[in-house]
Amino acid sequence: MRGSDDLMYLLTRAERLLSRRLAGILDTHGCGPEAWRVLCVLADGKGHFMTGLSERVSLPPGSLTRLIDQMVEDNLVYRRGDDVDRRRIRVHLAARGRRLHDSVDRKVRASIAELPVGDDLSALLNELITALDVKSSQISIHSGRLPSGG
Repeated sequence: MRGSDDLMYLLTRAERLLSRRLAGILDTHGCGPEAWRVLCVLADGKGHFMTGLSERVSLPPGSLTRLIDQMVEDNLVYRRGDDVDRRRIRVHLAARGRRLHDSVDRKVRASIAELPVGDDLSALLNELITALDVKSSQISIHSGRLPSGG
């Protein structure tokens, strides 16, 4: 393997191994990886529209809606109309969701702390994501296609 094949393999393999490592922690709390990603995004306390949340957690809108419905039923999140545009709905972390996030987050951070992952890797991955996102948007615009998620 050379070049982009190497990068794709390495990123995929790292993601799968990390997911497997964290699955044990999530399972003990009855939290799946998709729900965990939602909790992490909502932990900023700002509340998020479904469209933005869908993109951030890498779930199609229909799947996210079903997940949010279940999370509302489990009292982990709640929906509220936007203050500016009442037709739009924001999803917020409920108190129970905050407690779950905080408890799992401590264990996840402890598990990751022993890995050789530092600020340098995070910075490089953020740069890569930004570069890929910009290029995919430019390619989509030049080809006449809408960027994904838009």
